Amino acid sequence: MDGHALIRTLALVVGTAAVTTVVFQRLRLPVVLGYLVAGLLVGPYTTVWFVADARVVETLAELGVILLLFSIGLELSVRGVVGVGMGAVVATVIEVGLMLFLGTAVGSAFGLSSKASLFVGAIVAISSTTIISRSFDEHPPPAEHKRRVFSLLVIEDVLAILLFTVLTAVGRGAGLGWSELVITLGKLTGFLIAIVVGGLLVVPRLVRLTVGLGRRETTLVLTVGLCFGLAILADAAGYSVALGAFLAGALIAEGGENHAIEPMIEPVRDLFAAVFFVSVGMLIDPLAIAAHWLEVVVILAVVVGGKLGAISIGVFVAGRGIPAAVATGMTMAQIGEMSFVAASIGVASGVLPPAWYAVAVAVSAITTALTPLLVKRGPAVAAWVETRLPARLATFAALYGSWIDALGAGRGATVTRARRRIGLLALDALLLFGVVLAAALLLAPASRRLAASLALEPGHARTAVLAATVVVALPLLFGLARLSRTLATTLAERALPARNGLDLAAAPRRMLAAALQVPILVIAALPALGVTGAIAPPLAAGLLLALVVNEIRQLWRRAGDLDQHVRAGAQAIVEVLAAQGHRAATAPPELPPELDDALAPPARAVQLAEVDALLPGIGRPTAVRVTAASALAGKTLGAANLRGLTGATVLAIQRGAHSIAVPSAADVILADDVLALAGSADAIDAAAALLSPEPATAEAAPVTG
Repeated sequence: MDGHALIRTLALVVGTAAVTTVVFQRLRLPVVLGYLVAGLLVGPYTTVWFVADARVVETLAELGVILLLFSIGLELSVRGVVGVGMGAVVATVIEVGLMLFLGTAVGSAFGLSSKASLFVGAIVAISSTTIISRSFDEHPPPAEHKRRVFSLLVIEDVLAILLFTVLTAVGRGAGLGWSELVITLGKLTGFLIAIVVGGLLVVPRLVRLTVGLGRRETTLVLTVGLCFGLAILADAAGYSVALGAFLAGALIAEGGENHAIEPMIEPVRDLFAAVFFVSVGMLIDPLAIAAHWLEVVVILAVVVGGKLGAISIGVFVAGRGIPAAVATGMTMAQIGEMSFVAASIGVASGVLPPAWYAVAVAVSAITTALTPLLVKRGPAVAAWVETRLPARLATFAALYGSWIDALGAGRGATVTRARRRIGLLALDALLLFGVVLAAALLLAPASRRLAASLALEPGHARTAVLAATVVVALPLLFGLARLSRTLATTLAERALPARNGLDLAAAPRRMLAAALQVPILVIAALPALGVTGAIAPPLAAGLLLALVVNEIRQLWRRAGDLDQHVRAGAQAIVEVLAAQGHRAATAPPELPPELDDALAPPARAVQLAEVDALLPGIGRPTAVRVTAASALAGKTLGAANLRGLTGATVLAIQRGAHSIAVPSAADVILADDVLALAGSADAIDAAAALLSPEPATAEAAPVTG
């Protein structure tokens, strides 16, 4: 009978999952949620159904993790990771760093050790590729939004693999000390170099040779064999099997034969991924969740609110605008398979209390159910946020994306200065991290020794040690602030260079520098903030709050100068459009049609480029004619909510001989109006598509300056 335990378990698990999957699909609920319910039905904590063999399910679930990470690597490849773009890297590093900091602080607040708190940070840091993919299948998003989300997920998956490697080392006894981290990272680097270099020499050629044989079963056996072989190799080296599976997928993808391999892998992956999610559901203990309801509520708030804020900030800082930032944040506000892997590593190693696995599962189940609603409501919430911004901050948000575009196109000596300052910033950040990490390691023994020598209360001794750490770290923190300000100014000068004579780009440049300084400082200080959150959550939260308050104060002060600059630019655009309207109205009727078209509104790009040269930094001034087919024709600017929908702002309206500079929300958009827009290239394109929906009549003329 024991020999049939695998068959019985597979029949019970897969059969129950099949029933729940059909039911959840008919109810239009996420399939992953159905798998979790199936696990609850066959798990040991309910009496609704037969109980599956937990040891067999655990083995099958590990196969699911291996194949899941293998398929992620297969979809990425080395070239796929490199090709996502620097904007996605910046946004994801900001998001994952902030979520790690929040999760670590929450774990410490609940009394967990620094190691266990690190696992909590990892649990809340990574969004679920599987859940988002299923949500997109049910509610297909715009192509640009889908591309942006999956670019972030690619970097998240890479960071997750690195996190799992560190967590596995920590779970197996490696400390969090400076020497242990250096040794661990050194070994990891050597392992990765050996596998990647050796694999690139052999695996792609072997894959192409095997696929060339034309035998599907041979290709399937080879790829799955490589997957499990590298997984075992990684495990033997002391790392997670997930790392080996991921590397196997990435190396096989370099063979360029994914079109032949992925269709064969998908059914096997889906089957064992379903078993993995069922195994997670088997660990749902309703009594444990009820006993730890506060942890569930707090982690749920951190995941939904924290990811919405962190991803929105990261995407906006990367230059994508508020509508795209908020919609992306709502799409990725959940945790899933990667969080289960992180929690399972922590529980299996004895570092993380088992109750936190139940907390992670409960939060994942709730966010899984919320994800389709959040994805659907993302654009509406983004538009709502845009309309609630103060006028001066809304203008900044509309122009910021165009400045980032200009930053990417900038050249000159500023590149050399920026690299030098980045090096100094990294050195200062490394020193600060060393001080804070040393304080974390020496906090307990130093507090005991100080309490014994000075006859102090333990709490007072701990406070004294923390105060001494702050005194030592303050000069380094002030150095980070100064270097981040200098680097932000250098980058702003690259995007908006100073010109000889009267510097008319000063106001936008100061605004851009203020906007860049705090994100640069936060990225540099994130490692130190994370360790601080583990040993002194109030102090870390206070530092982060001080940075945010300072950022808001700086932006608000600079936004007033920017608003005046934009109003001057809008007036100049009005004069150009009015002059062109006059020339079009007085042109002789016998003019050739092509010349008549060139003189008619909207304005030619070269004339708006002259406005940009006169008053730089007003965001790619572009003239777009409103056609009768536009759904926005006849609406007020407030009702049309063009800025909320696209991120572009209306600087002026030209209506025949009548001009409106800086129109208000009550001004009406009429057919044949010429709207002068400002914003990033993506925002201008989206606005032009709404205002001139017919390609034959769309007349958008972006200006390069």
